[in-house]
Amino acid sequence: GAGPCWPGPQHSGFPAGCEQTSPGVTLTDSLIATRNLPQLVEPPRPESWRGSTQSPPSSPRLTRTGSWHKGHPEHPPASRSTELVSPSTIRLDRENICAIGRLQSLREIHSLYLQQNQIEKIENLGCFPNLRFLSLAGNRIRRVENLQPLQHLRVLDLSHNQIQTLDPDELPHSLRLLDLTGNECT
Repeated sequence: GAGPCWPGPQHSGFPAGCEQTSPGVTLTDSLIATRNLPQLVEPPRPESWRGSTQSPPSSPRLTRTGSWHKGHPEHPPASRSTELVSPSTIRLDRENICAIGRLQSLREIHSLYLQQNQIEKIENLGCFPNLRFLSLAGNRIRRVENLQPLQHLRVLDLSHNQIQTLDPDELPHSLRLLDLTGNECT
């Protein structure tokens, strides 16, 4: 038994089994800082900008799904300088995270990537009150729970977990897209 193997271009290079002997990591404020603060200095990744390799610093168009204000690209960006200082996306995929700890309030975060970790329980996400996109794909989650504080959540990716039953009352009313591919409940 080498474990489940699911095809697809997004899972190329997916490990056959997690033989890592290192202890699991708990998601903490310091982990977020060490993994995501360097993005303040580096330019955004090219795939998030349509067709241009050099990203224009004056037009923050990373929020195509839901814009902060009115979303006019021709609007002068001078008043938005404070929103460019702090990132609106946290990427912590493949970090061997097994638990989500209690975090400080991160109101500016709109997207949270936690796929391909060892997380067993959805918890302590109330510190992301403005979260719109959450990826927990490829973890060890068994129950869909503790999502009610996320009143703005629109996209939830829970594919390839160990979810057996789903209570619709546990999902926020704002949710528009739910991915449960590769779970026992589907």
